[in-house]
Amino acid sequence: QAMLLESESRNIMRTAAANKLPGSLALALDSTLKEGHDMKTFGLGTAASMASRERYARFTSSMHAVYSTMEEELDATAAANNCPAVRSVWAQHGTTLRRAGALKEDLADVATELAEAGRPSPATDRYVEGIRRAGESDRSSGGGRLLGHLYCRYFADLFGGQMLATPTRVALALPAGTPRHYSFELPPVEEGGKGGRRAYIEQVYCSLNEAGEMLNDAEREKVVQEALLAFKYNIDVYGEEPMYFDAARGAVNMCTGMVASKLRATR
Repeated sequence: QAMLLESESRNIMRTAAANKLPGSLALALDSTLKEGHDMKTFGLGTAASMASRERYARFTSSMHAVYSTMEEELDATAAANNCPAVRSVWAQHGTTLRRAGALKEDLADVATELAEAGRPSPATDRYVEGIRRAGESDRSSGGGRLLGHLYCRYFADLFGGQMLATPTRVALALPAGTPRHYSFELPPVEEGGKGGRRAYIEQVYCSLNEAGEMLNDAEREKVVQEALLAFKYNIDVYGEEPMYFDAARGAVNMCTGMVASKLRATR
């Protein structure tokens, strides 16, 4: 299933139309992936988060801090009279994209481990501060730097996050239906394969392009640079704790959890 979702994600990015338009904000943001998206760190860091429920609690706590801050800043900036670009995207997609509530519920599943996890990590603190600065800048200038953060986090969830729910759940023996923050309420797939995740990603790309038209060249470039900065913040969070040994533990947990899950299903 994970391989099928990964293949579908690559296919969606390749066949989407709105992210291929010359001069578009979606195209410019996708161009940051080669420089900003460190697949090794993100892959190892994700596997390492499955090494134990304590590590998962710390990682989920960091993500809750990031998404809570980002969504607070998006709400405040969308409400400002001088920020049409952010308002346009968030008004259309905020309801679907929000993750903070689901992350809060996921943290409740590991409340005991969370109590021992302590405050957010220094890397998370820097990430949160960076999001705050972007929001303050947007409300001061009428720009759209927050869209760089929106692109970095939500597109990662839409493209790849969905395939992580089952491995995480079985690796850590989490309750059925969790983790919740990887699941989106997306348009249903229609006859002929239209709709669903593919159609929604195209919609968000289109919304970003519309927002880009509301910004001048300098402000559009700031969005792109902010996306690169957001990738750097994420690399720091994912790589803050030792990765290699915990990633190996996480991989073992995934394998044993999958086997146990299949054995239970056959009984």
